[in-house]
Amino acid sequence: MTDALRPLDTTIRDKIKAAERFMAAGRLDEAGFLLDGVLKLRPYDPDVLNALAALALAAGDLPRAGAILRPATTAYPHHSGLVTNLGTLHQMEGRLVEAQACFLRAAALAPDREAPLHALALTRLMAGDSDGAEEVASRLLNRHPDSAGGFGLLGLVALARDDRPSAIAAFRQALARQPEDPAILRNLSACCLQEGDAAEALALAERAHLAAPLDVETTEHLALCQAEAGRMGEAEATCRTVLAFAPNHIGLRGLLARIHLADGRAEAGLAELTQFARANPRSAEAMVALAIAARQAGRPGTATPLLDHALALEPDHATARALRDEIALAEGRFPEKAEAEVPPGSRLVVPRDLPAGEFVLLARFLPALADAAGTVKLSAPEAFATLAAHLPVSLDVARSAPGEPTFPFVGLLRGFTLSPDRLWESKPYLSPDPALRDRWRRSLEEHPRPWIGVAWNRGAGGLPMAQIRAALPPDGSAVSLMVDEGRHELKDWPEAIDAGRHLADFAQMIALIANLDAVIGPDVAMLHIAGALGRPGVAAAGCHRPWAWANREGHSLWYPTLRVATQSQPGAWDAVVEALRAEVVRLTAEGPAPAPGDADAPR
Repeated sequence: MTDALRPLDTTIRDKIKAAERFMAAGRLDEAGFLLDGVLKLRPYDPDVLNALAALALAAGDLPRAGAILRPATTAYPHHSGLVTNLGTLHQMEGRLVEAQACFLRAAALAPDREAPLHALALTRLMAGDSDGAEEVASRLLNRHPDSAGGFGLLGLVALARDDRPSAIAAFRQALARQPEDPAILRNLSACCLQEGDAAEALALAERAHLAAPLDVETTEHLALCQAEAGRMGEAEATCRTVLAFAPNHIGLRGLLARIHLADGRAEAGLAELTQFARANPRSAEAMVALAIAARQAGRPGTATPLLDHALALEPDHATARALRDEIALAEGRFPEKAEAEVPPGSRLVVPRDLPAGEFVLLARFLPALADAAGTVKLSAPEAFATLAAHLPVSLDVARSAPGEPTFPFVGLLRGFTLSPDRLWESKPYLSPDPALRDRWRRSLEEHPRPWIGVAWNRGAGGLPMAQIRAALPPDGSAVSLMVDEGRHELKDWPEAIDAGRHLADFAQMIALIANLDAVIGPDVAMLHIAGALGRPGVAAAGCHRPWAWANREGHSLWYPTLRVATQSQPGAWDAVVEALRAEVVRLTAEGPAPAPGDADAPR
């Protein structure tokens, strides 16, 4: 029997398992020390070679991993661990077809092991095959019904399909089976953060960090959650801890600048990031990070040259291109029309994570894209279909069929000739359900006018409820449009009408807003709906100048009945609140504007 085929003695096997535990904890040097000793005793054993290859992959040393794996898998083609690790190497080097072949073989060699199937599903997701990934995840769960990894895969599949509610449900199932898995905790935390629940996101991120304190990605996510929860001091400390040993981590450099901006230290944040960008003049990512910070500080003139420089370095840099377009739109400069960009009758694909306000804004173009029968084709989440149902078109809402030509919804801007003058002439284009509108009218008549719809931000740095409250006159009724978790803050504003508890869908929200005398708040869907209905109001925009609130002489380009009050610098809301108060007084002094559907409403 050769040395490579002799069973490993207990001491060597225990050292390999200890090395694997060190790797899982991120303690790669200690794992390497153990494996070097084992290698001297059994230099050709496949289990030893497999552990060494796993260590090289964990360290990102792909050449060393390849030098171990290619001869080892050739010599031991039936060793599932070696074949799985070779698949991981292919995956990390971008060879997804070869990776899938390896994972399929490894799964056939060891049907009871989860790792090959888990890796196969991830590779199919990377290749854009969510259906194939779901099939593998289901196969894994059929074999192992309580597999946390299987439910975690279903969560990732749901995210790939922009279905965040299903992703959250799947991650919760995974967490119930493996409560301290850092990847599951981090994924669920990220979903909660996107859903606006910063408190739960932070609690989950803290648990993930405790489970994997040396993992940089987990620590970066913790810092982000701390910042979103308003714990800026902790977020800064977390960033600086990682930057002490990873000084070129661009994500954390950018986050640190955002923290400074939110704390009113714009100059310090920009100076530190500028110094980093100057030290890395060939890094497009560094230029983009600085451009993002400059824009957030209200300095688009500084951001644009940085983005041009980033695009000179990397012409296909998607973030740089998108940000440059957003800045141009915020300044009222529109892209040239691309002929036949979205032919009438084409199906439009609406991503689930598209902000609802952007859907409302772009929905003005949908009637022009109807087919000969007057139907607009959408592949969209149900909530957006509800919104689109209030447009003067019929809808065909379905997933795109195989081979059916589709176009991205966000590409609509390039399908039309746009100018500030043309937008200025636009008219209301949403219509409330008459029965729902009348029902809300009867409910509101129990309260004194003016009826002023209000919304606010819950996250750090946004426009808080207290300042919205300060902008309202003593007369009239504040009608809260906040839903879900946002309603909890109303305990500190008991006289406000909690309409949000009745806003089960966009149909209800449209019907309510159609009755209001004015709507004020930050860049949220409620303000877009008010503009699309032609209701008066004021949008409070951050100094980063969201493109949706481009304005001329204080009036929104997209929604002429709305005014826009913009911050002068991050965190400085006082002047904006004064502008809100003055505008509300003016609007209410003019008397109620006709509601959509009234006989004298504008056509």
